[in-house]
Amino acid sequence: MKKLTKALLATGLLSATFAVQAQESPISANVTLATDYIYRGVSQTSSAAAIQGGFDYASESGFYVGTWASNLSYDDYIEIDYYGGYSGSLTDEIGYDVGFIYYDYPGMSTDDFLEFYGVLSYGGLSASINYSNDFYASVGKALYYTLDYGFDLGNDFALGLHYGLQTYDLDYWGTEDAYSEYNVSLSKSYAGLDFSLMYTDTDLSDANCGSPTACDSTVVFAMGKSF
Repeated sequence: MKKLTKALLATGLLSATFAVQAQESPISANVTLATDYIYRGVSQTSSAAAIQGGFDYASESGFYVGTWASNLSYDDYIEIDYYGGYSGSLTDEIGYDVGFIYYDYPGMSTDDFLEFYGVLSYGGLSASINYSNDFYASVGKALYYTLDYGFDLGNDFALGLHYGLQTYDLDYWGTEDAYSEYNVSLSKSYAGLDFSLMYTDTDLSDANCGSPTACDSTVVFAMGKSF
């Protein structure tokens, strides 16, 4: 697995759908076409298609930096993320990853925010925690906890299980200051491309979500390529 995989799972940039392939070069790029952009269980494109991509640099020492972007549904804006961190091993079986991510929304500077994350992994199991002192739209402090498990099914198939809990100091979602989200994904590498199918849902009601479909269960198909 690529060094950045668990870090991106922790931030929410990677939705547990792709078995990211190892890169021989320290510099890599990726592009994805998806039927929806799901961030922590919530659609960012009003259930419409998304085109996404990014660039990464990962050194042998464990340090890495990267950027990633996606279209959004509201007002034709985009999201551009910048991140960096360090990954390593505590033992032969336990790995760790710590870093930061800055979410940039050009034209909506009041929504920009900075988040820090830490990940521990053991085999196919990983757990993470993210912290922001001033989350999206000046919500204030927020924490995001995740638990992920990946299964290698053979023949370049992989199954991913994901659970996340997002909490806030304020009642961000209507009357709710926290919500749970989860997904189950199946991915396959074929002919140099990565394909994935993901079922995702949250425990947010339509009333608290503020949208009739953004927080509902949905199936997302994606096709990506790493360079």
